[in-house]
Amino acid sequence: MEEIKGLNEEAYDWLGNINKTQWTLAHDGGWCTGILTTNISEAVRVLKGARRLPIVPLVEITLNRSAQYFLQRTTRANRMINANQQWADYAFRLFEARQAEAVQHIVQKFDYNQQSASMITLSTTGQGSCTYVVKLRQQMCSCGKWGTHGIPCSHAIQASRHFGMNALNFIPQYFSTRAYKKTYQGSFGPVYGEEYWDPIHFELVHNPTKRTSRGPGRHTTTRIQNEMDRPQRYARQQNQARQS
Repeated sequence: MEEIKGLNEEAYDWLGNINKTQWTLAHDGGWCTGILTTNISEAVRVLKGARRLPIVPLVEITLNRSAQYFLQRTTRANRMINANQQWADYAFRLFEARQAEAVQHIVQKFDYNQQSASMITLSTTGQGSCTYVVKLRQQMCSCGKWGTHGIPCSHAIQASRHFGMNALNFIPQYFSTRAYKKTYQGSFGPVYGEEYWDPIHFELVHNPTKRTSRGPGRHTTTRIQNEMDRPQRYARQQNQARQS
């Protein structure tokens, strides 16, 4: 925080008004505030373009896209299993990238029983270095990447080598190809044509007044806001107050 204050005191004051549990990994209690609640809404893009459609097209596009989504990932899971790939593509590629970085770290072991070590990371420019603490038994590294992504960071991988351990054993099982396939093992059945549907005993009446064109001014978003939006809204209010 002192470094931020030295660079921009206004930014320091703005961050000081936000609860630290909402924007720092050091104070969020291990819950990674906002990562799950925000990114998951951006990741599920299977329904993109389906909003504000009439109910029948909305149901049809939801069913068809979801079926294709599951089918594609089941095919991908079978490909990984047939290739004897133990981990899903995301975990496999991330681990390989970090494994390549690990050779640049210098390890100093401290406690063999606790499997703790100090890790010195040399700068790629040759100027300066950073020191991190790795505790393999607790599956923790002070860089924070291991706890955030669930995949051992490059420091943990290098420490595992020096302790004679296989860092792959630290990858959670939910990243395995078997777990990936199990996630998408559900199936969708085709829907019969409308002529085979059960008859309904009510009449649907269309009300054209409910569908109006957009008026002047800024459009109000229909996205559900969460805790990540509150600091931004507060900043806008502060900015408006200063301008007034």
